[in-house]
Amino acid sequence: MNILVTGGAGFIGSNYVRYCLEQPDLQEIVVLDALTYAGNRESLPLENSRLSFIHGDIRDQPLTTRLLRDHSIGTLVHFAAESHVDRSIHGPETFFDTNGTGTLRLLETFRAYWEETDRSEKLRFHHV
Repeated sequence: MNILVTGGAGFIGSNYVRYCLEQPDLQEIVVLDALTYAGNRESLPLENSRLSFIHGDIRDQPLTTRLLRDHSIGTLVHFAAESHVDRSIHGPETFFDTNGTGTLRLLETFRAYWEETDRSEKLRFHHV
């Protein structure tokens, strides 16, 4: 199984990635993170050969489409979000753009990916 984790360089996401890498049935984990205020590449065990890190944005549909296809992703776990309440008050547009528009773009991309695969294949999208 291959997984794509968005926001995987954040605190919760990076701990989830570490947990996943302990699972023997996992073949590859791809982390997509924009490395904003909450993301830190050093939180990830990049020396692990089953882990790939991509610096990018969930709103970039060509990028997410390419990642899903090129890595034969079976599960997408979506952690990427602007989650600090104070930041949402001071910058609501950024908050909405990532959390609303970004999630919508990711869902649209995943649906298109699902439609082009064998629909008997079990694909999963988990939004945290």
